[in-house]
Amino acid sequence: MPEMDKTPVTAGFWPRAAAFLLDSLILAAAFLPLSIITLLVNLATDGILNRPLLFMFNGKAILFWLITVTYFTGLTASTGSTLGKRAMRLRVIGENGATPGFFTVLYRETVGRYLSSLLGIGYLLAADSDRHRALHDRICDTLVVYDERVPLRNPPAHPPVRTPAIVPVDDPIKDWYTPYRI
Repeated sequence: MPEMDKTPVTAGFWPRAAAFLLDSLILAAAFLPLSIITLLVNLATDGILNRPLLFMFNGKAILFWLITVTYFTGLTASTGSTLGKRAMRLRVIGENGATPGFFTVLYRETVGRYLSSLLGIGYLLAADSDRHRALHDRICDTLVVYDERVPLRNPPAHPPVRTPAIVPVDDPIKDWYTPYRI
C-alpha cells in the first residue's frame, strides 16, 4: 500500500470566509442579550457605558471587543480552531505544523486582523496566494489547513446486510377447497 502524503492542505478563501461568518453569527447571538443588558444599564445610570473611556471608544465597544478577542484567541490557542473553523473542518497551525502558542495567536487575532481588515486587502491575499495565507497569517507565520483529524463521518465497521424476511401466512381458503381435492 503506498504511503499517503502528510502535507496539510491549506484552506482557500471561501471556506475561511464561511468559518468567519459562522463565528460572527455565534458572537452576534452572544451579543444580543449583552446589548439588552447594556441598554438597561445605560438607562439606569444615565448612559455611563456610552461615555468615551479610551479615545473614542465607550465601555460597550471595549466590552464587546474584549469578548471577541477572548473568543478567537482562547479557542484558537487551546484547540487550534474556533467553532466556525471546526464546522468547516479547519484549524490554524504554525509553519512547523504545531498549534501556535498563546502570544502568537493573540498577536494574530488582534494586530494581525486589524491590519488585514484595512480596506480588506489583507484578507484578499488568501484568495491570491498559492498557500492561501492572509496578511495576519504571513505576519505570524501561521497557516489555516483542513483538519484531517476530524472525519466527515464514521463509516460502520460492517455495512448492514438486508435479508428478506419470510413470514408464514395462514391460507384461509385451504380448508375450504381441501374436501374437493381429488
